[in-house]
Amino acid sequence: MARTDAAPASSAGSWVAVPMMLGAMLCLTLLDSLLKHLSVHHPIGPLVFFRNLVQVTVLLVVARAAAPQALRTQQLGLHLVRGACLFATTVLITLSLGHLPMAQTYALTFSAPLMATLLALVFLGERPRTAQWVCMGLGFAGVLIALDPAGALSLAMLFPLAQAMANAVFYVLTRHAGRLEGALTLVLWAGIGALVTGSVGLVSFQPMELNAWLLLCAAGLLGTCGQLLMAGAFRRAPTAVVSPLVYSQIVWAMLLGFLLFDEVPSASAIVGGLVVAASGIGVVRFGRVR
Repeated sequence: MARTDAAPASSAGSWVAVPMMLGAMLCLTLLDSLLKHLSVHHPIGPLVFFRNLVQVTVLLVVARAAAPQALRTQQLGLHLVRGACLFATTVLITLSLGHLPMAQTYALTFSAPLMATLLALVFLGERPRTAQWVCMGLGFAGVLIALDPAGALSLAMLFPLAQAMANAVFYVLTRHAGRLEGALTLVLWAGIGALVTGSVGLVSFQPMELNAWLLLCAAGLLGTCGQLLMAGAFRRAPTAVVSPLVYSQIVWAMLLGFLLFDEVPSASAIVGGLVVAASGIGVVRFGRVR
């Protein structure tokens, strides 16, 4: 997670961080819902590019007004790679939501922190505790439950798993970059990297109606709010308090999937998502014990 340069978190700050993180997850789930809706009639590449364009524009204004130092970086190459990962995660989550119910998609993508822990072991030399290994084993068991082997398997299930891996690489690279730079810098430059990478998607651009443009702008603003709320939450509370709230996204996904797309989550998706979420929380909690 990004370095925040924050003072030690107070109890009051932790209480503020909780609704901020819940709000961030709601914003990001709404963003995915809008992209799911728009991708039915429009190519994904341009949607992702313009969604990132809105976010980068807003963040540039925020950074210029509040933290000009965030406009500078010494890790441009690393941020371009992070941006490519971010672009890939957005494309893959949109593809996933186009083929799978929201609850099942998020249940599978929640394996990203588990994959990130393994990648950190290999590339950053971070050694998980025994309890974390147990939690990771349970987490991947939860993934198998969410895949619902007794049901009909499809190649579309590879989309959320690939998204989880791209997200895991993004987490590890962000952790590495965060040793030198703060949260706003990390969010801004990841967006710029995604924008540069995503420009390849413009080859499939097709004219869109005004309503689609408005929804796309709303998606970009939701993504920006989600990122800023998340960064703010991590500034106000310890990682062990804030990180588990990422898994509230499964609740938002079930609600929005039902309300917007008439999706009723399967029992396997709910159980698998809960197992993966519990294991992810365990990885974070046991990682903070000293």
